[in-house]
Amino acid sequence: MTPKITVGKTTQYATISIHNAAHDHHDDRTAIADVAATSKVSKKCSLAVMGVIFATWLAYLTTRNSSKGSNDATPSNIHSSFEPISTTKLPMPYGVNLASWLSLEDYFFVGDDGAVQVATPNDATAAICLPPIHSHMHMTGPSWQSETDLFQNLMTQFSVKYAVRVFREFRTTYMNLDEELRQIAALGIRNVRVPVSWCTTDFDPSNDELLLADASGDGNATHEDELLLQRYACVDPYYAKEHEQVYWPAVPKALIVDLLKACAKHNIKATLDIHTYMGGTSLGTFSGVWPKQPLFWKYDDPQDTIRDVGRAQFRNWLQWIESLSESDPEAFAGVGGVTPMNEPAHLAGLFGPGSGKSDEKGFVPPLPEHLATKYMTKLNKHSTSNITVPDGAHLRVLLWQSDAVDLFRQTTLPQKGINVVVNVHESIFAPALVTGDANNLGATHPHATGIFAAWWEAITTAEERSQWAILDLHHYHSWESACSGSIDGNGSYACGDSDATDAVLERCTSWAQVYRSLLPDEGDADRSQLYSGEFSSSTFHSVLQSCTDAATIRKSYLAQIEAARKANVNLFYWSWKMPFGGAFRQAWSFKQLMYMLGVEGFAHPDESVAACQR
Repeated sequence: MTPKITVGKTTQYATISIHNAAHDHHDDRTAIADVAATSKVSKKCSLAVMGVIFATWLAYLTTRNSSKGSNDATPSNIHSSFEPISTTKLPMPYGVNLASWLSLEDYFFVGDDGAVQVATPNDATAAICLPPIHSHMHMTGPSWQSETDLFQNLMTQFSVKYAVRVFREFRTTYMNLDEELRQIAALGIRNVRVPVSWCTTDFDPSNDELLLADASGDGNATHEDELLLQRYACVDPYYAKEHEQVYWPAVPKALIVDLLKACAKHNIKATLDIHTYMGGTSLGTFSGVWPKQPLFWKYDDPQDTIRDVGRAQFRNWLQWIESLSESDPEAFAGVGGVTPMNEPAHLAGLFGPGSGKSDEKGFVPPLPEHLATKYMTKLNKHSTSNITVPDGAHLRVLLWQSDAVDLFRQTTLPQKGINVVVNVHESIFAPALVTGDANNLGATHPHATGIFAAWWEAITTAEERSQWAILDLHHYHSWESACSGSIDGNGSYACGDSDATDAVLERCTSWAQVYRSLLPDEGDADRSQLYSGEFSSSTFHSVLQSCTDAATIRKSYLAQIEAARKANVNLFYWSWKMPFGGAFRQAWSFKQLMYMLGVEGFAHPDESVAACQR
């Protein structure tokens, strides 16, 4: 196994050579490249058409430029309106996210002209495709808000078989695992974070005769649908309690195994991030059930941890990962860690007592009083911080995470070099509980981070934090008004104002050092490992206002990387690619960033031969 790099020691960030260019706002490479020509797929979506699309995709992947495989690549002679003026070293993040592949987010699929907000409001629909089969809104499928919304509407508009095929073809063509992981490794990046749905299946759709065969006669259609749903979908148990039928498209475990084997081949470690859960854990399109209200916490049962569905689901994940060490050592060699839940109860602090909407009922109910008191006492009993964990509905979320760490602790995974990466988000706290963050000019959230630090110290030991227990706190400048930049100055700096940009970035990237300093035993070189599992170069949450010039995006990227390096916080860029994301690509796609900065092996924009059209 690759030796683990512990935070506290100097983190070895990879660097590559690039051209540092003079940029202007009229550079043709700052515009997002056109996606390939329209491809019609009939309502029946014949296998012949799918075969042509798939063959075209493979041909493209085979013939496109690839990187040389060197950690210190030389500048490439790419076609560009940039005029190289000097060569410098470009530091790489610790890892990248292989996002919106095994757990969908709508804004990755808006097409060339649909990019507006990363966080799509509940009264808007942004996504228009899921290529290669669903490539044209209305003709090959509906527009959609979340993956359960898409899956249900594909079944309603076409058929169960068609819906399963759409997801199968997307998942098997979106990532060319061998080539793209080789490209990632060539940059010196040795870690990927892989958001994945909670819903998995032991069946493999790539060789399922029932799925590959043409539709049967009417007499067998209902039976076929039932079999396909049993094999390739999960009924959401929490919405079933509300008398609503919600199906999740299941991720084949065989596909995850293929990913892990490819990671091992290229000396990359994958953190499997369970990005969604039954019922949805948070507000937003990433919940998988948007625009439905999340139900996960309503049916959470912390008083019966054995029968609780959410905890049982995570326990099953751990057992499966653990089993790979015996059943498939090659795949197990690609496992680096597991994240129990992504951004748990994101935005829960906006509702209920202590929030700006105190009269609105939140989606996270408080713990029973006796349980809350007992848990809070345990957390604060031996705290070495002057910040303690307060009472509130957030205790339910923290208790679930505590139990997840304990479940991991009971496996053999820690002894086998696997990490548990526990993600938390400050938006679970009502504003009244974190008043110290209200006027923080750098948006560093010292009060909320201090609460997480006190909690983390209480539920893990110093030895665990140095060896396998990693805290993960996501941080985006694009949603922080104190850190955002925009084309109209509706932020803390205007795009192109170099001095103002530098000043804001210096202030806001101090977040990494605040994160490090508030965590327990931060002075010991062998102590707490810290991740920030998501960050981007974006300067504003609306792409219509965000800076798109290469100079500002480069500054944003480099400032965050350098600050994290100094604080020994390991960053993961969100995301590796988003070829159907239109204007979002400029600041959210790492492949597009590498292309824009002239990195060798990235001679083309982040695009696809498959269509995504209105």
